[in-house]
Amino acid sequence: MKLFVIDWSWFLYRAYYAFPPLMDKDGHNTNVVYGFFRMMFKVFQEKPDYLVIARDAPVKTIRHETFPEYKANRKKMDDDFRHQIPVTKEIVAELWIPYLSVDGYEADDIIASIVRKHQDGSDILIDIYSSDKDLKQLLQQNVLAVDPLKGITIDPKLFLQEFMFEPKYILDYLALTGDSADNIKWIAGIGPKQASDLIKKYQDLDWIYTHIDEITGWLKQKLIDGKEDAYWSKDLIQLHTVPGVETMTLDQFVLPLDFNKMKEILVKRYGFHSFEKVIDEMKKKMESPVQMWLF
Repeated sequence: MKLFVIDWSWFLYRAYYAFPPLMDKDGHNTNVVYGFFRMMFKVFQEKPDYLVIARDAPVKTIRHETFPEYKANRKKMDDDFRHQIPVTKEIVAELWIPYLSVDGYEADDIIASIVRKHQDGSDILIDIYSSDKDLKQLLQQNVLAVDPLKGITIDPKLFLQEFMFEPKYILDYLALTGDSADNIKWIAGIGPKQASDLIKKYQDLDWIYTHIDEITGWLKQKLIDGKEDAYWSKDLIQLHTVPGVETMTLDQFVLPLDFNKMKEILVKRYGFHSFEKVIDEMKKKMESPVQMWLF
C-alpha cells in the first residue's frame, strides 16, 4: 500500500516560482493553479492507495505563542500569489482530494502525526512531499521524501551521504545551525560543516554538552555561549502530535479520482487545455487492468 502526504504550502510555492505567469481571459495570473495540479498529476500517476494534503492553520500556531517572531522574516506574499490560493483550495475541495488543517498546528506537525501513526505498518510505503528539513527525521526504509518536479526521492541512505549522520538527529543539527527560513536562532559561528561533524561524532545536543571538555578552542566557547539558544531552538522546532489525527484511519485518505470532473474544472472552466490530453492518458493508465502473463 502507498500513503502519500503532501505539504500544501510547499506545492503552492513551488508552483508560483517554478512556472511562468499564465494569464486567463480576464488577465488574472493562474500559474499557481496550473503548477499545483501539474505536480498533483505526477503524484496521481504513482497510484497512491491513500493521499492527504496537509495545510498550515490559517491562524497563528503554538510556536507563535512561544516565539512571536517565528517566521517573521519571511517576505510578504505577492498579491498575485495570494489571490490564487483560495482558487486552488476550492478546486481541491471540488475534486474531493483529502486535505487536513488543524488550528494551532503547522502542516509539518500534521504530516509527522500521520507518518508516526502508520510508519510501522509492514505493508505500507509512505512518501512525504515536502522539502522541510525537520521532516527528514521521519525517514526510514518505508518512509521517503519526494520532490516531483526534480524527480528526486530521498531515503535514509541518501540523507546519510549528504549530512553524514542519521535522519533522527536532524533537529539537533538544526539547533546548532538554526533555520533562517523560519527565523530560528543559531549558535553564531557554527556552520553546516562544524554542526555536521559534531552530530556525526556525538549524535545529539545532550551528548555534545556531556563531552564539552573534549572540544577545544573557539568551537568549545561558541557551544558554551550558545547552549541556551540551541536547546531553545530544538524545543521550538520539535514536531507536535496533533490532537485527533491519531484517531484518523486510512479510509479517510482514500483518493476518489474523477477524471471527467477534472476536465470540466481545469480544462473547460480555467482553460488549461494542455491538461485534457494529460488527464485522458492518466485515466487510461490508471484504469487499465493489470495484465497477468501465464507461462
